[in-house]
Amino acid sequence: MTMKNSNTLFLLLVLFIVSCVEDPQLSASETGPLPVGSWSNVSYNENGMTLEKVNKLAENTYGYRFLSNGKFVHRANSGWCGTPPIVTSDFEGSWTKNSDVISIKGTFWGGETVEEWKIISSDNNVLTINVLKSELKMEE
Repeated sequence: MTMKNSNTLFLLLVLFIVSCVEDPQLSASETGPLPVGSWSNVSYNENGMTLEKVNKLAENTYGYRFLSNGKFVHRANSGWCGTPPIVTSDFEGSWTKNSDVISIKGTFWGGETVEEWKIISSDNNVLTINVLKSELKMEE
């Protein structure tokens, strides 16, 4: 085998190994107290929403990801336009929980957001919340 073939084989092997490493930001295997995990299939109601727990946030779908280290990812519209086809992006932030209230500080395509959610009901697969506060601060 020539040196060029050996280098190519080595490079392919390294790429294969790296591509098989799971990104912890996208992993649904993380466990912890509610609301840790991925939540999607959002159903809105008058005062809040109901979320279903999913293994992984699907491409171009709305959802939330709560990591046990207090990091938060909100998958939402990439920009101001809401006309289909919708393209989503992941916006990062942080979260804390005090009793049954989840406080969220994050970003969105136009700036920053601060939210407070009250947990109305929950089980291992469904989370129903009322939105107590939702503030958007647009970047100038």
